[in-house]
Amino acid sequence: MQSKIFKMKRLVEALALGLVVSTALVACGGGGGGNGAGAVSVDALRNQTSLAKNWKFVQDDNLTDTQALAASGTNWATVNLPHTWNAIDAATTAQSTPTTPDYKRGLGWYRLEFDAAAAAGKTRWLQFDAASMVADVWLNGVKLGQHRGAFTAFRFDVTSGLKAGKNVLLVKTDNSAAANDASPTAIAPLGGDFNVAGGLYRTVSLIETPSTAHIALDDLGSSGVFAKTTSLTGTSATVNVLAKLKNDSSTDGTYTVTASLVEADGKTLKKSSTAQVTLKAGQSAPLAQDINVDQPHLWQGLSDPYLYHLVVELKDSTGAAVDRVVQRFGVREMRFDANQGFFLNGKSIPLHGVNIHQDELGKAWAITNEDIDQTFAFIKEVGANTVRMAHYPHSDYTVQQADKLGVVVWAELPLVNATSKASLVDPETTGFAENARVQLQELIRQKFNNASIGLWSIANEVTGGNDARNNVQPLLKSLNQVAKSEDPTRATTLANQVTRNGDVVLPDTLTQTGYTDTYGVNRYFQWYYGTSETQLGENLDALHAQIPTQPIGVSEYGAGNAITHHTDNVFGGRVCSRDTSGFTRICYQPEGYANYVHEKAYNEIVKRPYLMGTWIWNMFDFGSGNRHEGDIGQTNTKGIVTFGRDVKKDVFYFYKANWTQTPVTYITSRRYTQRAYPVTDIKVYSNASSITLQVNGQAVGSKAAADCPLKVCEFKNVALQAGNNSVVVNGTHGSETVTDAVSWNLAQENATNFFIAAGGLTTGFLSNDPLLGQHRYGSDNFFVGGELPPITGRSSVGLTGAVAINGLGTTTIPETGRVWDMWREGNAFSYNLPLANGSYMVTLGFLEPTATANGARVFNVNANGANQIANLDVLQAAGARNTAIVRKFPVTVSNGRLLLDFQGVTGKAIVSNIAVVKQ
Repeated sequence: MQSKIFKMKRLVEALALGLVVSTALVACGGGGGGNGAGAVSVDALRNQTSLAKNWKFVQDDNLTDTQALAASGTNWATVNLPHTWNAIDAATTAQSTPTTPDYKRGLGWYRLEFDAAAAAGKTRWLQFDAASMVADVWLNGVKLGQHRGAFTAFRFDVTSGLKAGKNVLLVKTDNSAAANDASPTAIAPLGGDFNVAGGLYRTVSLIETPSTAHIALDDLGSSGVFAKTTSLTGTSATVNVLAKLKNDSSTDGTYTVTASLVEADGKTLKKSSTAQVTLKAGQSAPLAQDINVDQPHLWQGLSDPYLYHLVVELKDSTGAAVDRVVQRFGVREMRFDANQGFFLNGKSIPLHGVNIHQDELGKAWAITNEDIDQTFAFIKEVGANTVRMAHYPHSDYTVQQADKLGVVVWAELPLVNATSKASLVDPETTGFAENARVQLQELIRQKFNNASIGLWSIANEVTGGNDARNNVQPLLKSLNQVAKSEDPTRATTLANQVTRNGDVVLPDTLTQTGYTDTYGVNRYFQWYYGTSETQLGENLDALHAQIPTQPIGVSEYGAGNAITHHTDNVFGGRVCSRDTSGFTRICYQPEGYANYVHEKAYNEIVKRPYLMGTWIWNMFDFGSGNRHEGDIGQTNTKGIVTFGRDVKKDVFYFYKANWTQTPVTYITSRRYTQRAYPVTDIKVYSNASSITLQVNGQAVGSKAAADCPLKVCEFKNVALQAGNNSVVVNGTHGSETVTDAVSWNLAQENATNFFIAAGGLTTGFLSNDPLLGQHRYGSDNFFVGGELPPITGRSSVGLTGAVAINGLGTTTIPETGRVWDMWREGNAFSYNLPLANGSYMVTLGFLEPTATANGARVFNVNANGANQIANLDVLQAAGARNTAIVRKFPVTVSNGRLLLDFQGVTGKAIVSNIAVVKQ
């Protein structure tokens, strides 16, 4: 359904029409009084026993069901839940290579012996909060069933199967990569840039209800209670509460259902409504009633995330309580506008936030509630007011913490990248589509009452890869219909990647207009594609014009961000965005370049109030076994916090300065401690009214807030001295002064000389070859004009590591050859170096990467206006392509500058590296 504005609407429940023929609605109406009237217990009636301890576990792909049922588990390992066998075998602290195994996918077996007491007249259920990704469950040798889906809760009724005394629970979990569309694990997600950990990575528990009549536990893992704000004015609200009821006894009964809102203190009744219902033996029935609330305390996001206790109580004909469900509930209204963005309770609130995975270094998916608390501590500190829980349903506890913090949640179905293992196979014929719809129903029903959830997302990047559009669109239609049927009060969405041809971004022809209420786009300009700083904004404007009535947002943006990789100049070279071709050397992703990408992307975002929300990819680094890049193996490095949660990267403070009132004054590139050049630009993220910079005790300058657009303050061409350099910044934040300090070292050789890797983005590495010797080279810097190698050209030299550089002895392209693996070229370009007056020796390194005939590239080199190299033909001089040569000449500097001019005679001039050494 398309509409310019999506408002919360009242869901009309069809209680009759054959669906609930066993229900007789006796009474429904107000009751319970208003503020302070009455008392309703928020204590649980159900007995829930954790089954998290002392499981026996074995990872064995060859063990059969029969063998596992017969096994005693004596030789299996003892584990506690949450548990996964993938905890430490995916991400590594050192860089990996494409031949490194990613992570183990297969079968994991869990066996638990536990005692249970007799429970006549009660019902008992086994609850699994999640099991990845297919789970088969046996109790006392009898199979209870199978659940297919790695992220949602599921239950089995064990009332008749549970014995008084010892019981044996056996669970087979399967996270095998699907071999074909008939594989048990050929369900969503079939792909994705993340690891699918296996095992019982969330908890298991035994639930016991006091009576055989209860609020339904067999409703796709839901609470059996569904509450929503159906109307909201300035002074009142109506909350509709639907309770699904079940009578497992052998006799009919009349019951009373009371739905109440209790204040956050857990004691004061706000309002309640009571109704009666007759439940026939063995039958189920839904019952809906309204709670009319005067002067509701609204859930206001970060500013006031107020939560009532929602209590639904079932009493028998004697007035005895036989079941009670208690959940936290926020009264609120959300809507998304195509031109004005997001509104909460009628107020415009720009949504800016982060994506998260349920993944931690050394734990994978087996994270605890304490880990989740830590995640939200980071989210709160950075100032995000929205979270996209990618790319699958996260735990109930995670969403509950979002409720409490007040962040708006994008909740997502795990439909990622593909809908079949074989191209063009209809997902309906394989059962994939039906399972996806069930997983979506589970997601929505289990998270229905969470105040924080604003969007149900049905897919991420499924229109690319090996799936044809005609294969995907019918599934998207049906999923959207499921979402709207399950919950018409919330907007639906999906996320899609950019369409491009190489580095050229194409119009968004795959826009899913009409399939979902809103639309999210994943955009990585200046990382995977594009070079313009304004291209993101231009792309968004074009999309907004293309679908003017559909709210759009940026569901992903960001850049790889390795904290041990650095650059002197973000324009000096091309970043290695991803290892897709088998690099034999490190794929560098400098932290400073990621800062630049975020700054420019955010500058485009804040100019566009029509965006319904924007989400950084990602809050944390996370495991991705198919990646071999950055400074941590098998990891997506786009987090603004490291995988181990131990380092907040520079860009974390960029957003903290922009999104919070917390005083921030922070020096960037602080981890670039071994400097390559005697002058540098110093960048500070600060929301101070003014900042001052000192270097080695000397005042350098000051900046007012007006001098720091988007809280970015820059000091250009700051001099460093040989040895240690103390850099101190003081920020004035009202009456408070915030000081940040770093220490950078500059070797004596680099304090007086320049060593430049032309065309190179990364810095601080040592050359070590027979032509150049051993020196610390900086990234390309101090250039004026010139071009980087074309995208097609760079694949034949350097970054792939597949082409040897002749003339370097045994060195090809490991670290010692990095000064040769890129270049700068152009019809005319120059380097303007600040140097102390005196005599220098200039050494220029050249190789010919593309020309195939002598005379195709001929150029001159001048120094301070005097010709030093005339009509150089590198191919002719070297005798072959990809062969390193050097040319040297002395110069005298008398005005504090050395200007090296490269001028093409035939074709473009070129240079691979520059060394200027004082004599």
